[in-house]
Amino acid sequence: MPTLTKPSIYYPEYIVTNNDILNFIKKYHSNTSHMNQLEEMIYNTTIEKRHLFFPFDLVMNLGLFEERQALYEEVARKYSLLVAQKALDNSGLTKKDITMIITTSCTGFMMPSLTAHLINGLDLPENTIQLPIAQMGCVGGAYAINRAFEHCQLSPTNNVLIVALETSSLCFHREAGKLQDFISDSIFGDGAAGVVMRGDDVGEGLSVVKSKSIFLKNTESFIQYNITNNGFLFSLDKQVMYSVEMIRNQVNEFIQSELKHTDNIDFCISHTGGRRILDEVQRCLNLKPHILEKSRESLKIVGNTSSVSVIDVLSRHFGNVNHKDQGVLIAFGPGFTSEVMLGEWRV
Repeated sequence: MPTLTKPSIYYPEYIVTNNDILNFIKKYHSNTSHMNQLEEMIYNTTIEKRHLFFPFDLVMNLGLFEERQALYEEVARKYSLLVAQKALDNSGLTKKDITMIITTSCTGFMMPSLTAHLINGLDLPENTIQLPIAQMGCVGGAYAINRAFEHCQLSPTNNVLIVALETSSLCFHREAGKLQDFISDSIFGDGAAGVVMRGDDVGEGLSVVKSKSIFLKNTESFIQYNITNNGFLFSLDKQVMYSVEMIRNQVNEFIQSELKHTDNIDFCISHTGGRRILDEVQRCLNLKPHILEKSRESLKIVGNTSSVSVIDVLSRHFGNVNHKDQGVLIAFGPGFTSEVMLGEWRV
């Protein structure tokens, strides 16, 4: 079975806290009618801090789209290479063994894509297949893993390098003043991650057994960006809070096709959409509370890092699982889209 090896994770040095967000709201949106409920809502996210590629003062004074994109490209080039090289080292493979590279990032844009930069920077083979993913949001990490699985199924000599990088801070829109804008400001963080999927079923890691893609039609309004000169206006419909329930039967049927019952789940690697989303995953999959411990830990320490988050949670499971443990990896994103994977640990 294709196997995910130990990931490489990077979080930048600058940190933003809940108090920083509340101070920003008091300074720039003192007339908001939501002030009385904001503090409680922000602290109820359970997030203690998030990491940023840039100082908070710089984020507060970001310029127009062109400036933001220049900063994105600078960061993306540097840190994607860093996590990619470390992930390759962790895998026990060489650059000549990589047959496909997948990058996922929804918070900036480059052309040629980040895949081209990494092929050059790592000196990967000239016939390396490129798959840049730009519009999958938080589901991007799981989407990349499932596409890597499909590629590795074609041949045991196929190996995929996956890189996720997000600069949510560069999407910051200072003038956005809706309640959902303030909550979004208190959830998302920056970071980068890399992981290699080996096709040869060799070494330690999470072996992928089966994958599934789920799309809910006519739900495009659930999660959206409106790209403006002053930042990305992130729109999150209240219906998204019920999205896990909407796909509950499909996910459970998929799990039971291999594990027979959710009681047999030893782990769940869920992307950190927020406390409510994790609560819904626990309820809808009938999981014991400790099963989502690493997802909740990731949310608390680094917030929601979009496509990076599911790889971060995967990384936190290394050294904390038993041989042959069986479980699920799951993430959600715009569309409304879910990617699900069943796997078994090799320790």
